Amino acid sequence: MSKSKLRRDADLLLHRGTRTEEAYPASRARRPAEVQRLIGAIGSLMLADGTPMMEKFVAGKIFHLLQQPGAVSTRPATPLKLVPQLQFALRQIASKGKAFAEVAAAINDVAKNLDWVSSKTGPFASMNIETAHAHAIIAGASGLEEREDVTLGLTIMEPYSRFPDHVQYRARVFLALSDCEFLCDDRGWQQATPGSAFYNQAGHTVAMRCTARPLLAAWCQMER
Repeated sequence: MSKSKLRRDADLLLHRGTRTEEAYPASRARRPAEVQRLIGAIGSLMLADGTPMMEKFVAGKIFHLLQQPGAVSTRPATPLKLVPQLQFALRQIASKGKAFAEVAAAINDVAKNLDWVSSKTGPFASMNIETAHAHAIIAGASGLEEREDVTLGLTIMEPYSRFPDHVQYRARVFLALSDCEFLCDDRGWQQATPGSAFYNQAGHTVAMRCTARPLLAAWCQMER
């Protein structure tokens, strides 16, 4: 097995489960308004004045590339099984101010069109984590917008869940959209509130956890 394959297998956040990946045609077309709204809303929070320098620098490069639309995917959606948890999280962040309400509305508009999948379990994961979380790609491989240069995704987790420790093969920026905690960049567990951004270097371990409320986060990374 190649080193690149080993690195990709270690990155559980991009693990596609046991689904068979089929080729679905994608077409060059104008970016759908609801996708543009979501990308813009997440970008506004990630690039806010209070975002730390490294997080803003990396996210800035990604959202600069996202100004150019990719290909519109025809991949069928996979329904989210954690709809009550997502709706609870969206109601919570919508009350945090205009920018958060915009993100909540934009996620709600596209959630049913996303391909929601789960990762495998791993070190220190909570019980039943494989059914207690889901990821979806907004822009990137297997996303609503197919592209190879960047990935922008979402993660939702049930209350009292802990995602397993895993090693990323790309540097990544996380944006908390709920109260939760992140283990990033060998700095130990860090408390997050809606709007908190965290940077994790390639090759470093990362994990996420939450308590009484669901975890909702956006994340992005460069692919080349």
